[in-house]
Amino acid sequence: MAGVPDTRWFDSPVQRFNRAFARAHHAVVTRTHGRPGHLTPRMRTLVLVTVGRRSGRQRLATLVYVAHGGGFLVLATNFGRPHDPGWWHNLRAAPDAEVWLSGRTMAVHGRELAGAERDAALAVALAGNAQWRTYFAHVTRPIPVILLEPPTGEA
Repeated sequence: MAGVPDTRWFDSPVQRFNRAFARAHHAVVTRTHGRPGHLTPRMRTLVLVTVGRRSGRQRLATLVYVAHGGGFLVLATNFGRPHDPGWWHNLRAAPDAEVWLSGRTMAVHGRELAGAERDAALAVALAGNAQWRTYFAHVTRPIPVILLEPPTGEA
């Protein structure tokens, strides 16, 4: 049926394991203020601190990132689910946020990349992350590519 996502891939044992591992990793990095800053030597993680768009409460999301320019490139993959993750809705509503990385707190401003800038950044991101390539192969929705960068004047 056209337009209906195939959930068999999302519900596979490998994907269920990946989500369980991510929950455990999130519990560790949120309690240690962004430590450890990696899942593997090539997969770096950060904690994005946003304000809930409806609740107004602090929300924490552990994300894989790629260093890009003076900021962090993240993809709103939501583990390949057919909808955008909550952190992306929150960041769109209030683009000024914080990042916890290796015990440090940094102010960031999030913006979605578009056009040639998105294409170039996405090529870099996908080259270094096989999981992101898998998501792009299975997800039918457009996956937002976001740059978290120091607010203007702080670079």
